[in-house]
Amino acid sequence: MSQNKENFKRGCTEILALYLLCQEDMYGYQITQLFSEKSGGRFTMLEGTLYLVLYKLVDAGYLSTYSKLVGKKRTRKYYHIEPAGREYLQRILHEYDEISLGIALILDRGADTNE
Repeated sequence: MSQNKENFKRGCTEILALYLLCQEDMYGYQITQLFSEKSGGRFTMLEGTLYLVLYKLVDAGYLSTYSKLVGKKRTRKYYHIEPAGREYLQRILHEYDEISLGIALILDRGADTNE
């Protein structure tokens, strides 16, 4: 995979992870599996790459974590979106929509602005 494609994916990861976490609390591996499943295999990510983004979102107060016992000895770390994370998601979705529209207009990709 090219470096540019990888950088682009990392930039989208915040939006996608926050969006999925609005649906339910999830653990890291579960998020990476949903990325792949929902994108038809077009958007895959290593867990380690995802965790860097999740840690950043936790540090910013957008996510919190809790551990849950799975089986007899194994614990799983779940991520939960906080109200500040929902607000942040709405802001970055708006930015994404504006940038996507601008790119589509520049590339003459048939975007209809009605403006």
